[in-house]
Amino acid sequence: MKNLSLIVNAVLLLAVAYLFFDKFSGPKKPAAPSQEQPSDPAVPGKPLSIVFVDIDSLHENSVAYQAIIKEMEKKATNVRASLAAKEKAFEKEYMEAAQKAESGTITPKQEMEYQESLKKKQDAIMSLREKASKEMDEEQTKFNDKFIGDIQNITDSLRTANGYDYVLYKGGLASAILSAGVQNDITKVVVDLLNAKK
Repeated sequence: MKNLSLIVNAVLLLAVAYLFFDKFSGPKKPAAPSQEQPSDPAVPGKPLSIVFVDIDSLHENSVAYQAIIKEMEKKATNVRASLAAKEKAFEKEYMEAAQKAESGTITPKQEMEYQESLKKKQDAIMSLREKASKEMDEEQTKFNDKFIGDIQNITDSLRTANGYDYVLYKGGLASAILSAGVQNDITKVVVDLLNAKK
């Protein structure tokens, strides 16, 4: 009976020694994070709500954007036609002056006057080309600024109303998204709101 008590005490002593040694004998490996806890303590517990707008689809389906594109194309066609007519008239006048100079039917003074006149006409055509290009660029920039402002206002309102953390964009020349699920696409909502805007 005494031996049994000694054996039990020895076993208990060994168990306590093992537990003590195991608990305090050095660094433990970090426990794998559970699924309930975020892996990074800096990340809030709530997942981010991120949606996106497909810029290419928005441009294609926006009534205002398509209207300005058509208007700009029409203006560009008219400007090109007007400049082409002026350039053709200039070339005709230049060829006539060159033929007169070669045949000797005009004096050197008249030839000089033709050259000065043609130079002024050529400069005027170049000036018209630059002016038209500048005006179209300014018109396009003005529209783009307003269009982007409208999109910004709409997406800000949607973000606030729906609790989105971020509204990103996809498409265009430099997409902010490489890949995204269609469930996060709010393009149609934005397009509908843009098209309803007067």
